[in-house]
Amino acid sequence: MLYKYSRVWLLSSVLIKICSGEADRLLMDIPASSKRCIGEQFPDDSLGKWTFKVQGGEGKAENKESKVRVTIKDPNKKLLYSEALTYESAIFPFTTKTPGLHKACLQNHHRKSQRVELTVTQGFSVKEYGNLVDENMGPIVKQLDDSKSMLREIANEMDLSFMREQEERKAAAETEQRIVKMGYVSMLVLIGLALWQVFYLRSFFRAKKLL
Repeated sequence: MLYKYSRVWLLSSVLIKICSGEADRLLMDIPASSKRCIGEQFPDDSLGKWTFKVQGGEGKAENKESKVRVTIKDPNKKLLYSEALTYESAIFPFTTKTPGLHKACLQNHHRKSQRVELTVTQGFSVKEYGNLVDENMGPIVKQLDDSKSMLREIANEMDLSFMREQEERKAAAETEQRIVKMGYVSMLVLIGLALWQVFYLRSFFRAKKLL
């Protein structure tokens, strides 16, 4: 029953996570001539979007290079995106092909520290309909499409969570087996040491003619 309840709690947390928009925003300070990386977990066949904006561009042309380069790689370390950032927002939307940790690295080639605003968005909220809602589809069709995307995201999140749970169980079982084997080895060593002490003491007492 505990496993069943854990699934109910997991489904609730996934629903809250997806319905809340699934957007994480942070500011990264990158020292001069250094590199900072950040990772985000994505389920399989999921919509995602990375947004980057270099701070401190006031009074500068938006298309001027900031000497900050971003690279994004999938869990297999395959390069998905590489771009030299300017002072305007750089957006990279994508659909995941491999579930797991996707890593974005920011390399600062400037002699001064740079601050980058980074936003990660997951799920159906990545879709941008714009004027398509009014021109090509009604609100009901859009709501149905959003519901379909949300259900797909829930299924993907659940699959990823169950995969992590199976990996953790496998790791726990392997650790338990190693502990049991280590216990057997320790017992054999102790038994061997005890037998050696018995034979040694017997030979010692015989040499002293105490036995």
